Amino acid sequence: MNIKLAVIEGHGDLCRMTLRTQFSADIQAVWRVITQVDQLKIWWPDWQPGGVLEPFERGRVVLGDGRWIDGEVKVWAPPHVLAFSWREDTAGGDWFEAHTKSLLTIQLLQINSTQIELTLFQYAPRDSIVGGIAGWHYFAGERLKSLLESEAFDDRAERFDELVALYEEGHGN
Repeated sequence: MNIKLAVIEGHGDLCRMTLRTQFSADIQAVWRVITQVDQLKIWWPDWQPGGVLEPFERGRVVLGDGRWIDGEVKVWAPPHVLAFSWREDTAGGDWFEAHTKSLLTIQLLQINSTQIELTLFQYAPRDSIVGGIAGWHYFAGERLKSLLESEAFDDRAERFDELVALYEEGHGN
């Protein structure tokens, strides 16, 4: 599977990661797989019953088991742009929430009659960026590509750790 390593940019407390990958698929099919709960539960990590992605701006987003992502849709522009944020309300002074709030944008671009480019941008705290981008690479890159192109998927438990090691070495910069 040939997916470029993501780029991590920025200095200080907040970084931006950018992951780009291409799929041989119809743009509507890709949109369905990234926005419909019955599809998300196939490739999303730690999916639990009760996951939600309300298909409109200001809609609720609860992905996985809700511990990590419980937020709000910021942009809903089918079939090209989905953006959502989570952990915005840090008024309670919770350290974990204050240090993990984030914004994710997924853009789909039809680059020719058979290829779609997915670009994922995430703004996140520097101290969570390596694990975050390794996870996006694994799930939104490799696993999603395998699903859309009906290819075998490397589901070894060690694969995530391999990606973390690559990004820790700075290959994504």
